[in-house]
Amino acid sequence: MKDITTLNKAHHLVISQLRRLRKLAAGYKQAYIIQGALLKLSELASGIKDMREFYPAIHRLLNQQLKADNFYVVLCDQDQQFLLEYFADEKDQQVLLDAPSDAFASGLTGYVARTKQALLCDQDGYRRLVETGDITAQGTACQYWLGVPLCRGEKIIGVMAIQSYDPECHYNQHDLALISSIAVHTVTAIDRVKSRELLEQTVRERTQQLRNTNQSLEKEIRERTNAEQLQSALYKISEMTAKSTDMMSFYHEVHQILSELMKADNCYIALLNEAADRLHFPFYLDQYTPTPRERALQSGLTEYVIRSGEAKLISQAQLLDLIKTGVVDRVQSSLGHHAMSTSWLGAPLLVGEQVLGVIALQCYDNTYSYSEQELNLLRFVSQHIAVAISRKLSTEQQKQQHEELEKRIFERTRELRQTNLFLRLQVEERKKAEEKLFHEANHDALTGLANRQMFLMQLRQRFSYRNREANPRFALLFIDLDRFKLINDTLGHHIGDLFLIEVSQRLQQTVREHDLVARLGGDEFVILLGQIQSDFDAEEVAERLIESLRQPMMLEGQQVCSGASLGIACYHPEYQNADELLRDADAAMYQAKSFGRNRFVIFNDSMRQQMLQELGQEQALQQAVDQQQFAPSFRPLLQADAQVLGYQVLLNWQQGDAEQKAELSRQATQAGLMPDIELELVRQLCQKNASAEIFSITLGSGHLNNTLLFDKLCNVLRHSVLPLHQLCIGFNEADLLRLTTTQLANLHQLKRLGIRLLLDQFAAEVAALGLLVQYPFDFVVLDTAFSRSLQRSDQRKQLLQVLLSLAQTHKYRLVAAVAENDESRTYLTQLGCCYFADSSPVSETQSGLFQQLA
Repeated sequence: MKDITTLNKAHHLVISQLRRLRKLAAGYKQAYIIQGALLKLSELASGIKDMREFYPAIHRLLNQQLKADNFYVVLCDQDQQFLLEYFADEKDQQVLLDAPSDAFASGLTGYVARTKQALLCDQDGYRRLVETGDITAQGTACQYWLGVPLCRGEKIIGVMAIQSYDPECHYNQHDLALISSIAVHTVTAIDRVKSRELLEQTVRERTQQLRNTNQSLEKEIRERTNAEQLQSALYKISEMTAKSTDMMSFYHEVHQILSELMKADNCYIALLNEAADRLHFPFYLDQYTPTPRERALQSGLTEYVIRSGEAKLISQAQLLDLIKTGVVDRVQSSLGHHAMSTSWLGAPLLVGEQVLGVIALQCYDNTYSYSEQELNLLRFVSQHIAVAISRKLSTEQQKQQHEELEKRIFERTRELRQTNLFLRLQVEERKKAEEKLFHEANHDALTGLANRQMFLMQLRQRFSYRNREANPRFALLFIDLDRFKLINDTLGHHIGDLFLIEVSQRLQQTVREHDLVARLGGDEFVILLGQIQSDFDAEEVAERLIESLRQPMMLEGQQVCSGASLGIACYHPEYQNADELLRDADAAMYQAKSFGRNRFVIFNDSMRQQMLQELGQEQALQQAVDQQQFAPSFRPLLQADAQVLGYQVLLNWQQGDAEQKAELSRQATQAGLMPDIELELVRQLCQKNASAEIFSITLGSGHLNNTLLFDKLCNVLRHSVLPLHQLCIGFNEADLLRLTTTQLANLHQLKRLGIRLLLDQFAAEVAALGLLVQYPFDFVVLDTAFSRSLQRSDQRKQLLQVLLSLAQTHKYRLVAAVAENDESRTYLTQLGCCYFADSSPVSETQSGLFQQLA
């Protein structure tokens, strides 16, 4: 029995020792795990240089020791603001990313930071903390949460935590002890990594400072070297002016100096003549282009620099833009026809404010481009080169003048020795010179005809002699050539000069020897017919002149056709002076031009009365504009079912008589008042709040091609009381065809303001379908003559079908202008035209319609 008791005691002792050994072994194992984790942490702190790599490494270390898929580290600054440094969460990844600072402060993280104690919390513990108000419930609830403070001494610098959403995964005190040990060394590791980051940042900044200092020193060395080279170049340029070398050697030395400063394989110097209208190239070195001849100023890069007065650096892309915009013409530029430079550098040669010419460099190598530094260098050097060239040219000129002076002295001495022998000859030469000067002063330099001064002197002399004759009869013909401006603009001034010479010869061949033919200027000629028997003699001469001038002329292989408009004024005793006769002949010529080409008009009393009447009508029109005596009248725009679509707005002069109203448009156009009147009508329309759907008014093309008029029109539209979609502005097809593309672009700008657009009198002559396709018209009004002739013309029927098809495609309404009782309206309706504009004369009812509509 005693042995059994002893055995039991021994058994219990062995079991107790085994438990103690197991516990001791577990403790050693735990210590080994922690020691291994701390060793790896120390290795991380030693090897990692960036905190962005440090935290993921800690996370991987924890995952090796326990289940830590959900892990985050939060640091707090001096103001106790929490900053999320690293996070990985399978549930609340986006929540953690968007969480504000105060969210961490009110949760488990803030609780650990406030208590400065590690916390192992399950779901029951989490609920108790929420119920007691120690924390606020946030995010997805977890099964276990384990967090430890990160302390630097007594100061909390953050919190490191792991959590588990898996009910099978339990955290215990060993896990808490492990993460607490890791947390203590994590702070040290954070400090080491951040210190290393700071040190490396300091090293990088210091390295950058040293690099910047080194670059500054290198730049200063380069600048000093460049300055020395530049100074040497300027010294050489200054020296060259004192040398006795010829100009070509001088230019070659300038090129050599430039080559030492920059790439100058292709270099030229262009100089202006004294009149500054031509260029010559005393030095030209180019791998593609031979030395150009002296030429007039054109649109090349050289002229571009001369016009701007500034140095220019132009790449190939910039050159193409300059060519595209028309600033530079490549064909006529100094670059030649064979190659385009990839980089061009040019500077004006300035002496004071005067431009002598241009020095330019160019490169055809795609691998090299001139820089702004080289531009500044050439800009500076060019000033000294310009002074050197100016001095050298002055020296050459003085030398040449001295030689010429010596030569003239020699010649003058020889002349003096022969004075007695040639005295009579000199007197004769002087008389010839005086005669030549008199001839040049009184005759046209181009045609050799008498000029204005000579003609007026002869005409006034003729008037002064009239009282000596019993029945003085003479006539004045005033001639203006047709199409001269077109000939001059299209064929050039040279052909224009030849044309004037040919005209002058034909005029002299047509009249008698004692008749005086003169050129007043431009394309205006006058003929003074003396000793005529009757006014019919002047008419006969005028007919011969017109027939002669209408015959074609061959000028340097070009056939030129022209004609003339003649005005005839025959002398009668009522004329007081020569100016009155010239004035009436001029007026008769303008009357002939208004009737068409190749005709003459004889001035009479009715023309004088008409001139006075037109002057009075112009004054009345001007007064009507000033007093705003114009108001709109209306004609309806109708649909096929006779419903009113809108109204055409026409001009009505409230104060004028019936004859004045009938001539209103022509008189206002001649007086230049039509744009102001049209703008006043638009202003009146825009100030009314009318109930009709559409008001259409047709304006002259001046509102599109004159910037000032266009701006005034846009300003009136912007301040309109009438809704702009009720206003339709129209333009005649014939007017639009005379405008440029830039001027027609104003149609799009008007459309953007919100108005509607109308194309009026379409197909009167051309039927330009391009206008319908390219511009946003809402209405196209057919010409009245087109509408009336449809039944007689199959071609016009086909054109109408095309216009109706285009109307559907381009969304415009095709309107036929026909009278209300015109039988062609029914025919147009059958062909598919649904809109009509009444072409009947405006009635008094229509004139007063504006007050009813307002």
